[in-house]
Amino acid sequence: MILLATCVSGCLFGSRATRQPEPPPVSPLVTLSSEQIHSPTGDMSARVPLDWVLLEADKLESPQIFAAAANPSYSLSLIFSEAPNDNATRSAYLRDGLQGVLSISFQRKVKRSNGRATMVGQPEDLMVGRKRFVAYLYTTDSMQSLTRVALFNTSSHIYECALTHLTFRADSLPGMAQLREIHQTVLGGIDW
Repeated sequence: MILLATCVSGCLFGSRATRQPEPPPVSPLVTLSSEQIHSPTGDMSARVPLDWVLLEADKLESPQIFAAAANPSYSLSLIFSEAPNDNATRSAYLRDGLQGVLSISFQRKVKRSNGRATMVGQPEDLMVGRKRFVAYLYTTDSMQSLTRVALFNTSSHIYECALTHLTFRADSLPGMAQLREIHQTVLGGIDW
């Protein structure tokens, strides 16, 4: 009888479960500011991370670059550029879409680095919100620094958004996972 009362009591009222504390919310490595950059033709805009310094893009070595920013410690830079509108890019896009342009983009990095650029891992086909990107990671100095490039297209242009380590300071550089997380956050702030 006592056993039955114990079972009924435990079955009807349940036993006290200890509640596990909820994990603290994960805060992003960067927060996007309300400040926006725009492509020269105005067909895309992007928000830069809060407290990042906008750089003078016209002073950089490539005419395709239209916006650049660096984090406050100058260990990362963010670069927006238009993919060259040449026969190779158009043919690659018509044949293989953004994956074809990714291949052309990486080959340009290899050429510009005198053959030192090496792709790290496999290219990614990804969705951020409702927007489609293709991305790849590469190094030119045996993994001492990394650059992550994402390509996307509007109705009239193909763009690159690159996040790269800056190595002219002694600060420690974000790891591969942090680089990807920051880049994904930036990609989420791009509109076209």
